[in-house]
Amino acid sequence: MSDHSDGDNLDKGRAMSTQAQAVGRTAEAATWKSRALVGLLVVQIIVGFEFFWTVLVKLVRGGFVSGLAADLQDRVQAAPGWYRSLADSVIIPNASLFGYLIIIGELFVGITLIATAIVWLVRWESLSLSAQRTLVGLIVLAAAAALAMNLNYHIANRATNPWQLPAEVFDEGVDINTVFSLIDATIIVVMAGVLLSLRGGAPANDGGKTEA
Repeated sequence: MSDHSDGDNLDKGRAMSTQAQAVGRTAEAATWKSRALVGLLVVQIIVGFEFFWTVLVKLVRGGFVSGLAADLQDRVQAAPGWYRSLADSVIIPNASLFGYLIIIGELFVGITLIATAIVWLVRWESLSLSAQRTLVGLIVLAAAAALAMNLNYHIANRATNPWQLPAEVFDEGVDINTVFSLIDATIIVVMAGVLLSLRGGAPANDGGKTEA
């Protein structure tokens, strides 16, 4: 009888140990996931700052809207034929309109990416579920706008594609707009996953705080 009881206790002990190990692994995975998300939010702030600083230069120095047509006429000469045709027929004739749209778009991206990341890092747990969804939705929207603009700048500048070797040894291996495009796409994919999780009612990671 005693041997049977000891065996049961041993089995229970092993089961509890296995369960504790599983909980520990889950907590550790959640911690690393949280840290990775914090890292992505910091990168998001950097991307937002780049856009905000770019538009600040345009506003402080002036002349962007009035000089956009002349700049594009010179810049798109090396761009692909389809883009050059688009610029000549649509963008350059309406350069003033597109100039204001670029300023508004860059300002929206910069402020939104910075503000949403800071709010997430500081106040995520205190936000309601609908507010969390709105916050993540704004991040996805701003990152999508950033991706569209960065791809446009990449094409307009006739930059080397990531899978191509530069023509000159002193050229950039991968231009900055391509790098930012990849970061934008990463933000979109990750945040879209978070948004789907929130729409399904599952709690999203809090961005840095995990409970024991």
